[in-house]
Amino acid sequence: MKNQLLKIAIFAFIGFFTFSCSDLDDNEEVGTVDIENLIQKESELFGLIERVAETDDDDEITCIKFLYSFTLLEFNTDLLPVAQHVVSSDPQFSSILEGIAAGNSIGISFPIQSILDNGDEFLIQNKDELKQAIDDCILAQQDQIAGNCRLVQEECVWIVSHTDGEDTYENAVFNIANDGTLKFYNNGIEYEGARIVYFIEDELHTNITINIIDMTDMTGIDWNFDWKTQLLSNDEMTFTNDTGTFLLTKECDEENYCTTLVFVECEDVVGSEISEFIFEDYIPCIIQISNLDELTIDDTIAFYETEEDANNQVNPLSQTSYQNTASVQIIYVRIDYIGSTDFILIPIEIQSISC
Repeated sequence: MKNQLLKIAIFAFIGFFTFSCSDLDDNEEVGTVDIENLIQKESELFGLIERVAETDDDDEITCIKFLYSFTLLEFNTDLLPVAQHVVSSDPQFSSILEGIAAGNSIGISFPIQSILDNGDEFLIQNKDELKQAIDDCILAQQDQIAGNCRLVQEECVWIVSHTDGEDTYENAVFNIANDGTLKFYNNGIEYEGARIVYFIEDELHTNITINIIDMTDMTGIDWNFDWKTQLLSNDEMTFTNDTGTFLLTKECDEENYCTTLVFVECEDVVGSEISEFIFEDYIPCIIQISNLDELTIDDTIAFYETEEDANNQVNPLSQTSYQNTASVQIIYVRIDYIGSTDFILIPIEIQSISC
């Protein structure tokens, strides 16, 4: 491949999505990855990245710039995650890379590909080709784009929209965290993972790793790609690969998006573990996450303390003001659509917390 095709502008690692404030234990199993998505410590690429982390801006390799903070995932020889390292500076990155155990790996999704301005194809299919690309990187109008990328580190989320009429991931949510971890929410299910952002010449790319829950789950298969990324504005961007395009829209108001069917309210009195819950406020999220049709004036929705009450339609709860009976409680939501003889029963969780 021509040297020009091997130029890569900035290998910019930035933080990605999370919802909770808790960190994974270094030995906690969070999923498995394909061996081709790993950079072995003994490889030339690993050595190059380590050398870059030790290099000052004025030294030989100045076109590879890391945007901190980010999380580096480490995998053992069985391809199981054994640690995650929150990286905040070049010296710290160098120290972490030096400490990666022999045979262990770090995760990246392949292929990485693009069509360059001259019409030639830029294709990286494995860690060795990626090493070659980084060896001959370029600088070209990256500072401005890199600054735009930092916008995703704000305390907001990104809402997914399809551009092809499908709805599998419509209204799915990526949550942003400064430490580089991600949490992805779809249909009330929470996934963990990480993200790496870099440039090929002046083209922005996003490399996503989502840890799958089981081998039948398509989420990792659908999202673990190198995505060509276009920033449309401060509030919108697109992810594109050979399979299609997603539109992501930034949302900073928690009332405008849904993640799970867990609803949390502050205690009325500190230490009481009692809160007021307004169930009617949760209806849009319940409908959206459960992938149900919008309710019409002829349809009914009701909330119950027990599954038996819901089945028998007795003792419905107030939808405008309810006080919980336990700090963590299951409520049963019954939905009856006009014209259907069957009803839908959905359990939700309510929590009273100290705020």
